[in-house]
Amino acid sequence: MDGVIFDTESLWKKAFLAANKKFGVDISEEYRAGMCGKNEKLVREELRVHRPSLDVDAYRDFMLDSVNHDISVGDFEIKPNFKEIVAYLKDKGIKIALATSSHKVRAENLFKLKGMEIAGVFDAAIYAEDALGKSKPDPFMFLEAAKKVGSEPSESIVVEDSINGIEAAVRGNLIPVMAVDLIPPNEFAREHAYIINDLNGLKELIR
Repeated sequence: MDGVIFDTESLWKKAFLAANKKFGVDISEEYRAGMCGKNEKLVREELRVHRPSLDVDAYRDFMLDSVNHDISVGDFEIKPNFKEIVAYLKDKGIKIALATSSHKVRAENLFKLKGMEIAGVFDAAIYAEDALGKSKPDPFMFLEAAKKVGSEPSESIVVEDSINGIEAAVRGNLIPVMAVDLIPPNEFAREHAYIINDLNGLKELIR
């Protein structure tokens, strides 16, 4: 959802830079990119190991408050061609599922702020609370989404902007597509995933 459907990753990056400055740490952009796609619990657990002297809860709470504030005032955009690709998929009779590490309330709020309802866009949805504590790169969330729309994993396309999401798709034997946002594709993604710079690129892949 974040970075594929909504241009919210830029909000996370802004909050990350501000948090680094406020807490006097120099956590790298590479490390931040490696957190993308993981659930909040796992992010905090890994950060405590990475920076044992940091007040991780205060650091992450500061980031969350910043992002939530920007979202609450509508300071984010829908990614280009999202509505167009949804219309195309529906016209072709292709089922669409949302699989997000965000909680249901947050996800629903993002869509409502942009005049959409999740149930009106997707045939199924999987949220953080449905993932049984599992987080990307574990493929559980994507496999559950495929199951909900009655699709075999090998016939299911996963559209992701994070390396963790691409790895999850590969582990689950799904078809990985990396829609490039702020994180450039690494060697793993280039080897295992289709790379698109815009959601419109899905049309050609499906054809």
